[in-house]
Amino acid sequence: MTKNIQILFIAACLSIFSAKVVVAQKPAPVDPMSKGSWLVNFGFGPGTPVFGNGTGFGPAAKVAFETGMWELGPGVLTLGGEAGFSFFAHRFGEDWRETWVNMMFGARSAYHYGWGVRGLDNYAGIPLGIGFCANTYDDRPGHGNAFPVYPYFGIFFGASYFFAPNIGVNAEVGYNSTYANIGLVFRVQ
Repeated sequence: MTKNIQILFIAACLSIFSAKVVVAQKPAPVDPMSKGSWLVNFGFGPGTPVFGNGTGFGPAAKVAFETGMWELGPGVLTLGGEAGFSFFAHRFGEDWRETWVNMMFGARSAYHYGWGVRGLDNYAGIPLGIGFCANTYDDRPGHGNAFPVYPYFGIFFGASYFFAPNIGVNAEVGYNSTYANIGLVFRVQ
């Protein structure tokens, strides 16, 4: 476990260092999302217990990609996909414990608008897809498993700030695979 944390720390330091080198070379675009551009983001945050598949807050991760399809007014409408993962564990007294592992896969669409601010991208959208859950419970009389499949949908609001032409920070809030997440975003022209 410690080795994995060390590897993640080194990777994060290298990406920050390389981003600083890129920042020194070129400024971020005024409107990061445009027709034909691709954005890929990933983030971590508290997961949502979709359709009761969890209790409270659990760790979650999400990766999403979008491409600018149509110019719509002053902004751009995108299409793409996302995948999310969340884990919940809860103990009810001495006799009962339960875990939920959720995996969600879906299409997503969002409306992006940058307000004319260099490097800023604001957006709102919806995901729609399918979710899979692995639920295990254990009490003194026995042990059980359930594997429900459920529809996956929600709503999200997000913002990205590009400190370089092709890399930035990203945050989303809403109700999909996470209540909120923060991470990195990459832009491909």
